[in-house]
Amino acid sequence: MKGGIYSMKKILIIGKDGMLGSELTSRLGKNPEYEVFGTTMQTLDICNKEAVHNIINEIKPYYIINCAAYTNVDGCETHLELANAVNGIAVENISQAANLVDATLIQIGTDYVFDGELPTDQSYTEDMLPCPVSAYGTTKLLGEQNAAKANKHYILRTAWLYGQGNNFVRTMLRLSKEKEFLNVVCDQHGSPTSTTTLCEVIEQILIKEPAYGVYHTTNEGYTTWYGFAKTIFELSGINIPVNPVNSDAYPTPTKRPFNSKLSAAKLNSIGIYPRNYIDELKEYLKGENK
Repeated sequence: MKGGIYSMKKILIIGKDGMLGSELTSRLGKNPEYEVFGTTMQTLDICNKEAVHNIINEIKPYYIINCAAYTNVDGCETHLELANAVNGIAVENISQAANLVDATLIQIGTDYVFDGELPTDQSYTEDMLPCPVSAYGTTKLLGEQNAAKANKHYILRTAWLYGQGNNFVRTMLRLSKEKEFLNVVCDQHGSPTSTTTLCEVIEQILIKEPAYGVYHTTNEGYTTWYGFAKTIFELSGINIPVNPVNSDAYPTPTKRPFNSKLSAAKLNSIGIYPRNYIDELKEYLKGENK
């Protein structure tokens, strides 16, 4: 309340048309406490420092949420310069502009900043030293370091994200109609996380405004891609044989983390408790299996 007049908080969502950005824009846009602005790759080149500074100075947002990223993990290996520019260097443009207008930056991070070699009976915590082994992880870590240059910042690391658009759940549902059986990797561990859950966490961060820093933000519970696939089919009433295979059966240009388990302890300590991944998956499948 300023001068007796109610003032909405302005939020700028960079990458409003992506899998996370589109859902976040829709959700926050329905909240009367926020005035939501958004950019796409077509309307803002985040690698252009002047353009970034101009739009942020024009809007003067309270929050800037950066959902823009080059997320083609294998593509990052062959297009390293582009990945480094978008995932890493461009974030400094945003953090600098955020400081000029005293905005809080929320940067979306990834489990790929770790090497994934932690024993699978353990989970990565925010105070563990990042050690990326891929171009994607390296460029996203640079993005984290640049996001931390914002005086007010949150870095929300997530993993195994699915929502609208192409994702693992939809791929499994499609393949179940095309194949007689499926082979799915069983030696990679993590937490399937819906964009809905990540949006809910972000909404809580906006309200609570906890201490600035890094927070791990995934659904509760852990599984493997094989276990995730089995659960998708069980909840969907689909009967298809699924065979567990090791990662070396499907070599990729980028080494995938064997352990992507992120500890939720710090998030829980500020009163945010994401739902179990199975409960969230049930909700998601209601829309997919209509």
